[in-house]
Amino acid sequence: MQLTQLTLSNFRNIEKIDFKPDRFFNIFYGQNAQGKTNLLESICLLGSLKSFRTTHNKDLIGRCSLEARIKGHSLRNKVADEMCLDINKEGKTARLNGKIVSQPDNYLNCLRPVIFSPEEVSLVKGGPAGRRRLIDRAVFQVIPGFLKTVQNYDRQLRQRNKILKERKPEAELTPWTAALIKTGAQIRLDRKNYIESIYCEFLDCYKHISGGCEQADIFYKSEISTLDRLESEFSDELRRQKDQEQKYGITLNGPHRDDINFLLEERSLREFGSQGQQRSFILSLKIAQVINLEKRYKEPPLLLLDDLLGELDQQRQEYFFEFLLKMQGQVFITTTEKEPLVNSGISKGSYFHVKNGVLHSIQK
Repeated sequence: MQLTQLTLSNFRNIEKIDFKPDRFFNIFYGQNAQGKTNLLESICLLGSLKSFRTTHNKDLIGRCSLEARIKGHSLRNKVADEMCLDINKEGKTARLNGKIVSQPDNYLNCLRPVIFSPEEVSLVKGGPAGRRRLIDRAVFQVIPGFLKTVQNYDRQLRQRNKILKERKPEAELTPWTAALIKTGAQIRLDRKNYIESIYCEFLDCYKHISGGCEQADIFYKSEISTLDRLESEFSDELRRQKDQEQKYGITLNGPHRDDINFLLEERSLREFGSQGQQRSFILSLKIAQVINLEKRYKEPPLLLLDDLLGELDQQRQEYFFEFLLKMQGQVFITTTEKEPLVNSGISKGSYFHVKNGVLHSIQK
């Protein structure tokens, strides 16, 4: 899977850029606030229709413009596609080969970008919702029906909460409870199956980045692995909380409140992990995601690494560079300093200096 051309118009501080990315490594370097992360964000948006930095369309549009455009050409399994995303304050319009996208599945299969960013590292230290988002974004890419299941669950949850809040009769609540149990159990099963599918790769990657000195782990929910038993478990949870739900008028249990346990040496990564350890953990999670996608689709996805070197000591940098050099997919990296990457042996690619939203190709 490859992005063969990228064209941006009025995207954040980038007025106009048109370039052909390298097949392997693309290094964007320069001072802060020059547009490096904007480039990665545009690729992530083009491939996933979502930003990893904002939910507001107006933030994506240049100050003097009413609309931004991201256009790219992708190559997957030797099939070329033209992707286009127009953004205005009201919304986004995606086109695939000139046709407006109504069902996004085919469109989203064109690039499958995997993003690592400081924003995602910060989710480790926050509440459970951030850790759920990290995993759910990955599950979306490998289980086609997961997005619809989550949307159905959110709709059922809102309706159930409305009935609880308004103190309506039990007869009105029962069908929504039954529907919520089925959808919620499916979400839990999909999350659990996904974590199991990347588990070994994740452990190996973290062990490599840490030089074999630390043991990371990731754990979700219980050992239950069948849909029927998960439905029964969720039903029991709701039954136990029935009085409290009626008191507070809200659903107190379910996948919308679950936590994903990130552990280091059997202790909470959030509470006991350093910045470098937390960053290493998320990097390992992302690499495991890349490996998993490559196994499933027989070609690697795009890997986007924002501010790669921040908070990583010299040893962790060296171990991670070793891992990167073994990869066969297309990688986009932002950094303030290019020398550590050059010195690490990343020569199979292109370096670009970014200043004031302008991209300059340079010799290494």
